[in-house]
Amino acid sequence: MISWNYRVFREENDDHIIREVYYDEKGAILSCTVNAVEPWGESLDALLKDIEDFKAATLLPILTLADVPVEGIRKKRQRNRAQNVSHEQLLAKLGITWR
Repeated sequence: MISWNYRVFREENDDHIIREVYYDEKGAILSCTVNAVEPWGESLDALLKDIEDFKAATLLPILTLADVPVEGIRKKRQRNRAQNVSHEQLLAKLGITWR
């Protein structure tokens, strides 16, 4: 069963952020979020619990992205630009003349 928790990461510029980290059944790191996460909750109690989980992350060893398998870092989707049109094509399609 996959599990997760919050972990502190040291960035290349020496800043520290918190990411979600996902583990396999044996506790090995599978992946993490690319961007930092922030505490949230649907209620004040849920928010306070999330903040406690953030605090717990500070007691664990600090990670870097080098500790995460490259394929496990969740990257942004690449956009499919195959159907893009030029500015001129768009104007022509809309019937707009431009000087």
